[in-house]
This record gives sequence, C-alpha cells and structure tokens, in this order.
Amino acid sequence: MIRRCSEAPPLRRMMIAMISAVVPAALLTWCSVEGAENSAPKKNATLILQSANSNENSYRDGEFISVLRGNVMFLYDDITIRSEEATWWRNEGKVNFRNRVHITQRSQILTCDRMQFEKKTSRIDAIGSFHYRDTAEFSEMTGEKASYRVDTKYFTLDGAPKLVRRDTATAETLTITGRAMVYNDSLKQAVVFDSVTITKGRLRSRCERAVYYTEKNEAGLRKNPRVTYDIHELTGDSVDLRFGKESLQSASVYGGAHGVYIDTAGKAHDTAFTHVWGDSLYLSVADSGHLDSLWVNGKAVSKYYAASAADRVNQANGRVMLMSFRSDGNVDKLKIWGNARSTYFIEEKESRGVNESSGDSITVEFSSGKAVLLNLAGSARGIYFPYDL
Repeated sequence: MIRRCSEAPPLRRMMIAMISAVVPAALLTWCSVEGAENSAPKKNATLILQSANSNENSYRDGEFISVLRGNVMFLYDDITIRSEEATWWRNEGKVNFRNRVHITQRSQILTCDRMQFEKKTSRIDAIGSFHYRDTAEFSEMTGEKASYRVDTKYFTLDGAPKLVRRDTATAETLTITGRAMVYNDSLKQAVVFDSVTITKGRLRSRCERAVYYTEKNEAGLRKNPRVTYDIHELTGDSVDLRFGKESLQSASVYGGAHGVYIDTAGKAHDTAFTHVWGDSLYLSVADSGHLDSLWVNGKAVSKYYAASAADRVNQANGRVMLMSFRSDGNVDKLKIWGNARSTYFIEEKESRGVNESSGDSITVEFSSGKAVLLNLAGSARGIYFPYDL
C-alpha cells in the first residue's frame, strides 16, 4: 500500500535534521560541502510510504495512527529509509522506526536499532547500535545512542562514542573516543568529554576535554593534555594539534610547556633524553612523519643526558630555543637566542671535562646522540673545566 504523508512539513524538518545535521558535513559528511545545496531535500519534497507488508490504521482520541510492519520503506527525495516496523502518529508529528533501521543517501549509510522524532520537542533520537559510514569519504561514527535538536542544531552522542576519519584509502586513520560527544552544526565543531583519546598513526593523545574542528582538521586538547608521538611526549596547560591527510602536521603547547625527546642513536643499549621547558612550544612534523623542528619560546630551558650517565646533565637556557632534526628523526642542532647560557660535558679521548659558555646565541651540533660542536655569537664567553679539576 502506498500513502502520501499529510504531515509533510514536520517530517521534512526531521529528515533534513537527520541527513544534514545528525551526521554533519566535512567530519561525517552526509553531503559534501560543495554539493550540500544540491543534496538537501527539495522544499516541496514529500515523505512517501513506498512499501510495507502490512499497514494497520486507527483513529484514537483525535489521533490518526499508522502501524507498519515488514519491509517498511519510505522515500524522501533521494533518501531511502528502511525498517521492519514503524509507528506514525500523523497529527502529533511523531514517528518511531524500529528493528534494523537503515537510511541511505548516495554513498552515506546510517543504521540503528530504533529512531524517534518528536515535533513538540524538536528532537531526534537514534537509539541502539548507532553506526554511520560514508563509503566515499572513508568516515564513520558509532555509539549506543544519538540525539539532535533541530532548533539549536545541537547533536549529542552517548554510550562509548567513537569518531573515525580516513582522508584517503592509504592515510593514517584519525580516531577520537570519549565518554560523551556533542556537535554544533553551525560552528562545525565537535566537543568530546571525559577520558578523551585521539590517535592517528604515531600520535596518541589523552585529555579530559577536546574540541575538533571538522573543516580545519584541527583539535584543541584541554584539561591535563598529554601527547605522545612515537616515544616522545608533550604536556602543558593546553595543546593544539593540526592534522594533514597523511599524519600529524604540528603541535602547539601553551602554558607550562614541557617536551621530552628520546634519542637512541648513541651507544648500543644507551638512550639519551632531552627535556625542554618554556612558556610555549611548537613542534612541526615532516611529510615523512619524522620530527622536523621544535621551537620553545619564553624562559626556554633544555636538559640533555644519557641514561648511562644521568648525573652528567647538559643544560642550556635562553629566551628562544630551536631544536632541529635530521631526516632519520635524530637531533641535528640546538640553537638558543637571548641571554643564552649552556653547560655541556665533553667526553673525548683527548679531553674530558665541562664547558660553560654564554652569549647572545649558542648553537650546539650533535652526532650519534652526542654534542660535538658548540658555537658562540655576540658577547661570547666560555670556560672549560677538566674533570681532574
């Protein structure tokens, strides 16, 4: 049996919300940004009951109710909605879809156990095994239940929510999890709360609150952020991450910035640790995925030591610090500007001692995890103490 909907306007708003907002553009692209205008249902589109094995209609207390069972399918413009059961309160503007709810539009697929729309509250609820995927955009989102407010364009996801984004078939996958997730369709902004994790390739980060911008492909980590890249680590009051199609592009740390770089290029079974502190810190990553450079601004301090000689700490400090890395990911140079000071231990066959120096700038060159050359510039002063003294 085929029927036309006499309550098309509220149901049209429901479907627009489901398709355009519940799975937002860019991050969970229900329709592409360029084609959003063409993908949206037409203003005069009608919700059409295409099929149902049975259709029981009743009229109770002024309400016209349709109960549909078996192979239920609705069409709305180019959108297809399927379920095994549905109840339609036409006057009230309420529809319940149950049992294997399945929505498709072009390459986008949304499934859940139950879905409900209520006109009075302007709210959509998708309940039980919520799953969305876009076969063209390589993105998906899962959780136990999802809700959307049509009037405020505010979307929430509960029950172990997970957001996954793949930029290309071969790119590293971006995954965001937490205890709760909300999305503001107007701002194209996803906010994740409580025990948040963000992973992409070599990156793994944790915090208590994260903001992800779908169009910019950027994330802001707040409340005890901790970022690990390979075996290196960043912490601070807040951390901003910028992602490329293949991997992490950069990380910015603000307030109480601290970075730990671990170098294994030295002696066999020995590891070198470099700690840096500052008011802020900026880390850039090369296209190959290896570290490219590390900038430290404001009260920059660096401490470097080998695990086998943790009591001999090489230290440098100044206003600004730059640490550059070779293509293999190991430290190449360390440069400090502004009232620069350094203390480095020398471990050579001919000489063993401590070199203390200061100047407007100091450049330290490394090889195999060791400081091998130190250059001073501007008001340079230096002194060397042999170990036997």
